[in-house]
Amino acid sequence: MRIHWFIRLVAAWLLLWPQLPEAEEKNPLIFFALGDHGSGSDNQRRVAAAMERVAAQQGGVGFVLLLGDNFYPDGVASVQDPQWQTKFERIYDGPLLKRVPFYAILGNHDIRSNPEAQVTYGRQRLGSGRWRMAGRHYWLDQGQTARNTPLVRLIFLDATLPLDEQNRFLLEAAARPPEPVWRVVASHYPLRSSGPHGDSGELLQHFLPALRTARTHLHLSGHDHILQLQRPPDEPVQVVSGAGGHTLYPLQSQSPWSVFAAERFGFLRVMVSETAMELTFHDDAGGLLHRSLLQHN
Repeated sequence: MRIHWFIRLVAAWLLLWPQLPEAEEKNPLIFFALGDHGSGSDNQRRVAAAMERVAAQQGGVGFVLLLGDNFYPDGVASVQDPQWQTKFERIYDGPLLKRVPFYAILGNHDIRSNPEAQVTYGRQRLGSGRWRMAGRHYWLDQGQTARNTPLVRLIFLDATLPLDEQNRFLLEAAARPPEPVWRVVASHYPLRSSGPHGDSGELLQHFLPALRTARTHLHLSGHDHILQLQRPPDEPVQVVSGAGGHTLYPLQSQSPWSVFAAERFGFLRVMVSETAMELTFHDDAGGLLHRSLLQHN
């Protein structure tokens, strides 16, 4: 009788216990994003060390997004250019960062010399093999849900190419099956910014509609050397993470939709589950500057 009573008690307890989260909730996808970093300076080294520190303290990192202006002042001349070592390979050389891919896009400084060299370095997995750039535009899925569908679709655009070409690639990549939970678009120029470049009327008129059609959740950019998060109504959440190591820009007038803005060296950390995306900004010592949560809708 005691055994039967114990079994009934355990069964009742299991019915009342909250449902366990799905696998992706227990093991979220984590990545970093930063741009305007390729100076080879102490500023870039401090940000790289902070990335390593945050990864070690907060569950690692799966990959890094480089948001353009990877090599100042004029890009690289070839795949043998010594800047590959001084501004990438020997900068992000911590034990954790050495093991993850860096998915890169081009910025306005990168195209001044030989932008195709950055594509070739990625396609041929030269150097450490961490640099990834499958083309001037490319996309990939990262993470998997409990239903074996993509957790995040990342779409990388070369913002220096014509907007109609960018829009066409964006819409094609976003529509590819299977359906992802989240869509993240990375391109060098911000739509909205409290930095010196300010809001882009051209992008708001001709690029924002494509982002909306593609049902983009998050747009990542650099170009202005600041850290900023904006949440305008009926638009994707917009992050400027352009404080990766060159120089800092002064903040200008604040947008009414700006949730956070700082004239600080640092980077963005993104943690993604099926239900939420946590966006945290860290300074060049690894300290937390801001945290926002984006619920999936």
